[in-house]
Amino acid sequence: MVGGPAAALPGGFVRALRGLPPLAVAFSGGLDSRFLCHAARLCGCDVLALHARGPHIPPEESARAAQWARDNGLPLLTLDFDPLSLPEVSINSRERCYDCKKGLIAALRGVLRERRAGEGSDRLLCDGSNADDLRAFRPGLRALSEARVRSPLAEAGLGKPAIRALAASTGLDRPEQTARPCLLTRLAYGLAPDAALLARLARAEATLAQLPAPDDDASALGDFRLRLRPAPLLQVTRPPGALRPLVDEILARHGFAPCEIRETSGVSGFFDAP
Repeated sequence: MVGGPAAALPGGFVRALRGLPPLAVAFSGGLDSRFLCHAARLCGCDVLALHARGPHIPPEESARAAQWARDNGLPLLTLDFDPLSLPEVSINSRERCYDCKKGLIAALRGVLRERRAGEGSDRLLCDGSNADDLRAFRPGLRALSEARVRSPLAEAGLGKPAIRALAASTGLDRPEQTARPCLLTRLAYGLAPDAALLARLARAEATLAQLPAPDDDASALGDFRLRLRPAPLLQVTRPPGALRPLVDEILARHGFAPCEIRETSGVSGFFDAP
């Protein structure tokens, strides 16, 4: 029988997790990877989290991921990974996520090989891809499949709404956490990235995220992305209203002016839309 918070998890999902060997979870600190680690541990799994830092990941997100692992007693290994030298990433092609994910998997497996020498056991590499990801344009999923990385949430048919509901019912903090994909997604295909540009984007978005919200939402702008086409575009789910002069000042300070501000119902897949 399953008791405690794990009782709220689907029975088939619990049985699948309990049937797995010790896990190594690619851990971004986003809701999906946090929930996977949380649910697996509720089911008694042995979980090691692996977090990759790099120029495509805002440093605040890496810091939050490490802090969450510490606060929750989750074993965490952190590694440095720079995808900017990879061919498809360097030209920012539509296949950049495949090349990036393939390189990341190799780096994670290298860390696990070193760990195995001292630990004496293998770990199954997993990631937090969910069922909704399978219906979107995600070239990185092909790299996961080729490398036989498991995606327990997707395999269980759990999409984002179900994950949010299960996170809340099992006591995971911040079930409303919005997705923050890597900084490479802010650039139009064909616009080559470099570390300095990605750092500027990260600083601008971090400053915008600190704007005072009119209610309990995480951001005054709702969910948002600062895009480069190459002309800057700030995509928001809530218009800035009276904060517009401050938003414009922040964008100019970080070198993204003039900048169009566009309200949209969602912010995912902007450069993949037909």
